[in-house]
Amino acid sequence: MKHIIWDFNGTLLADAQFSVDVDNSVFDQLGIARITLDDYRKNMTMPVCDFYKALGIDFSVHPYALISKLWLAEFNAGAVAVGLAEGALDIVRRLDQKGFTQSILSASYEPSLLHQCSALGLTPYMRAISGHQDEQAAAKTEIARRHLQALGLSGADTLFVGDMQADAELARAMGADCILVSWGHNDLKRLLETGLPVVHTLGELEALLCSR
Repeated sequence: MKHIIWDFNGTLLADAQFSVDVDNSVFDQLGIARITLDDYRKNMTMPVCDFYKALGIDFSVHPYALISKLWLAEFNAGAVAVGLAEGALDIVRRLDQKGFTQSILSASYEPSLLHQCSALGLTPYMRAISGHQDEQAAAKTEIARRHLQALGLSGADTLFVGDMQADAELARAMGADCILVSWGHNDLKRLLETGLPVVHTLGELEALLCSR
């Protein structure tokens, strides 16, 4: 392994509960039933429009474009204040000191992602930070292809750290190894179904990364 690719939301950014809070704020505005964190983690997937379909939202009544616009406005206003998972910046720094190269690959809108990473102190440690060029939160397959190409790496050179079943699927498509974290946007049952290693603390993650 030459390089660590981090997912951002739910992996480095501690935004699972905040995402639910923003969903419920939008749902209140539109007259949609609220959800719990458990509901969210059992259903959250990529692309995000499939998550709302799984909740039974009728896009002919509540268009996805409107939900997305309302959600992003509120989320981006508060994302930096949510902060990173406790100890996340420390582990990124230590891995850098140990000679690991790192980058971030996210389904977020890239300008928003770049702002958040900079404000949270991650940017100096990342060889690349890649997101979508629009705000539709689609799957990350094409971003991953461009990300690897820009870094001059193949999937076999990398290890992907994420928090969702979709991250496991992406890593497989990239030909990359993968470790999942349990504090993000999918529940433990869904993560274990991938058959991949799942860690519960950043200390456990660091030990596993450094053993490879």
